[in-house]
Amino acid sequence: MESLVIRKAMVFDGGRALAGLYDILIEKSVIKSITPYDPDTKFAGIESIDADGKTAIHGLMDLHVHLTWNGGADPAEDIRRENAEEHLLTTVGSALKYLAAGITSVRDLGSPGDAAIFVDRAIKAGKFQGPRIFASGQSIIMTGGHDPFHGIMADGPWEVLRAVRRQVALGAPMIKISATGGVYGRTEGEGVDDVELRQEEVDMIVDEAHRRNVKVTAHAIGEAGIRGCLKAGIDCIEHGHCITEDMAAEMREKGTALVPTFYIYQHLSSSAEVPEYARKKAADIIARHRNALKWCHEAGVLIGAGSDAGSPYSPHPSLMEELYALEEGGLSKEEVLTAATGNAARIIGVSERLGFIKEGYLADIVIVNGDPLESLSALERPAHVIKDGEVIF
Repeated sequence: MESLVIRKAMVFDGGRALAGLYDILIEKSVIKSITPYDPDTKFAGIESIDADGKTAIHGLMDLHVHLTWNGGADPAEDIRRENAEEHLLTTVGSALKYLAAGITSVRDLGSPGDAAIFVDRAIKAGKFQGPRIFASGQSIIMTGGHDPFHGIMADGPWEVLRAVRRQVALGAPMIKISATGGVYGRTEGEGVDDVELRQEEVDMIVDEAHRRNVKVTAHAIGEAGIRGCLKAGIDCIEHGHCITEDMAAEMREKGTALVPTFYIYQHLSSSAEVPEYARKKAADIIARHRNALKWCHEAGVLIGAGSDAGSPYSPHPSLMEELYALEEGGLSKEEVLTAATGNAARIIGVSERLGFIKEGYLADIVIVNGDPLESLSALERPAHVIKDGEVIF
C-alpha cells in the first residue's frame, strides 16, 4: 500500500491527547501529515479508514518480555529440558500473538541461545508478521547467577567486557545484566538482596556498552545492587523493588529509567498456582515495590511499561495487566499510555522515529474504539493495527 488516510480520529500522540479530530496521512511506511479534520477535504484515490468515535495511538510497546518463556506453570523448567530448536519455535509462537493485541514493539530481555535476536531478523526479512523485537539476547550474569538458562556466565572485568562485545557484534541493541538475585527461576541458591555482579564488573559493562552506543538495563531488586548500578551510570532498572526515596531522586537527576514490571510480582505473590518458593519471595517484597513506584513517580523518573510476559501463568501478551496495575499504583491514564508509547521509545532509544504520532515518524498506529483516557479497557480490542504503514487488520 502506497498511501492510507485515517479520517476523523481522536489522537493520543505518545505524550498527550490532541484537542479535536484529525486526519492522519500515511505514505509508504511514514506519517506524512496530521491535520485537523475537515469534512470538505478530499483524499482522492487514497484508501481510508473511518475513525469516527475512535482514538489513534502509537502502537503499544512492551518493554519487558521473554518470548522464549511459555507462560505456563514453570517456564524456566520447560526451558531447561528443551533444545535450541524448541526454543526458536516457542519464540516464534509467542511473537505471533502480539500484533493482534495492538503491541507493535517488544523489548525481549533474555533468551536462550539469543533466540529472540534471530526471530527479530526473520520478522525484518518478511518471513512472517510480528512485532519489532528489541532483543538483548543472552543476559550477562555471574557464574551461577540469576536466570542461568539464558545468561552468559562471566566473572571479572575482562570476561564481562568480552560478553558485551559478543552481544553487540551479534546485533543486540541493548545489554541486559543480572545485578541481583531474583524471585523466580530457581528454587534455591539466590536471594533478592544478593549482589551478583561486583562494582568493577558493572562499571566495565556500562562503560563498554556506552562506548559502542548501546544502552544497558539491569535486573535489580535489592537495594545494594541497585545502588551499584546507579553508580555505574546504568540506563534503566528492571523491577527495582528496593529503590528508596533518595535513589529515586538520583535516578531522576541521572536520567535513569525504571521499568517496574509492577503487575507480575503482585501476581507471583498471590497466585496459588505459582511455584511456592517464588510466591513466598514475591510476597516478602511486594510492599517495598509499591513504595519504589510511588517515589519514582513523584520524583519524575522516566517510567516505562513492561509486563514480564512469559513468566508463570502470564501468557503472551500480558501488557494490559501491567497497564491496569500501573494505574492502580498511582499513574494517571495519560501517564500509563505514555509509559507504553513515548516513554517506551525513549527508554529503548528510538524516540526519534517511534513512540509518537508525528510527521516523519514510522507509521505504527493502533486505532481503538472509544477513548482510552476515559477507560484503559478501550485498548483491549483494537479496531485496526498498522505497522510500518501496513494495515495488519
